[in-house]
Amino acid sequence: MPQPWTVITRRTVIADPWLRVHAERVRTGNGNEIEPWYVIEAADWVTMVPVLPDGRIVLVEQYRHGLGRVCRELPAGNIDPGENPEQAALRELTEETGFRACAAPIALGTLYPEPARSRVSAHGYVIRCHPECGRQHLDPAEDIAVVTVTVEELYGPANGGLVHGCQLAFAHLARQHVLASQPSRP
Repeated sequence: MPQPWTVITRRTVIADPWLRVHAERVRTGNGNEIEPWYVIEAADWVTMVPVLPDGRIVLVEQYRHGLGRVCRELPAGNIDPGENPEQAALRELTEETGFRACAAPIALGTLYPEPARSRVSAHGYVIRCHPECGRQHLDPAEDIAVVTVTVEELYGPANGGLVHGCQLAFAHLARQHVLASQPSRP
């Protein structure tokens, strides 16, 4: 049976409000020592599958500097200190899209996007939304366009244009647990 690793030494190499990176000397469960083993800490985050009354799904498009291109995504954002994941999902939905929930979020669970090196967790929700779209409340680093797609477009061969692996997983969990029985209307 695999055994936990032991941290022998730990040195923080990056520590700022966005990210912490630690270089560790570790002993694996079978006794091997590895140095450095990098561990990344950042804010846990939420993402949601917002569903309008007509069945369309709300997505966002924004520039992602890591990829150097505009990406289509589910709305998402960091969990602020003092918030629980559900509160963060409701806040991020309104901030990024202008849409508001008309029912309690439906939890899809928690995923760990890169557990080998990162302690970050992602929480997913389906959120039924009011049909009216209000004003976005974007952060200084955000320039977001709101788009809607049908369920068929989201789950078609192009995945609605989504490229984020963790968000695709939550989209498919939503389909499996919540959206399967929902008819889509143009």
